[in-house]
Amino acid sequence: MTRWLAALTAVLAALAPAGAWADESVVIEATRLVPPVLTTMTGQRVTFVNRSQRHMHVEFARDGGEHHLVQVPAGSPIWAIFHRPGTHAYVVHVYGDRTETLAGRVEVVEDPHYKYESPSCVATIMGVCIEP
Repeated sequence: MTRWLAALTAVLAALAPAGAWADESVVIEATRLVPPVLTTMTGQRVTFVNRSQRHMHVEFARDGGEHHLVQVPAGSPIWAIFHRPGTHAYVVHVYGDRTETLAGRVEVVEDPHYKYESPSCVATIMGVCIEP
């Protein structure tokens, strides 16, 4: 199913006029992510929107086991641009009476028209290059 969605995404992107691909978003609620798995293309901005009314942070996993942590104020979004195709896992910790841990991932398919000049960046999170 994931391969079918990735193929469909690639076909739709190829047919769309330049610049027509809209930003993608993940909505963070108190107990779930909507969607828990987002499929997008390289170079597309993904916005993570905090609708939980709680403080939280998002941890983006890196290849070496390290994490890049970003605080997300209640009601405020953060953004990421994924430069390499593949699976990009992340974890959200939502703070309240108890801490909720929500796991999600962004499945990135290659946009043949997108060329990023810095091969060392896997993703850019809020303007910061994340290296593998």
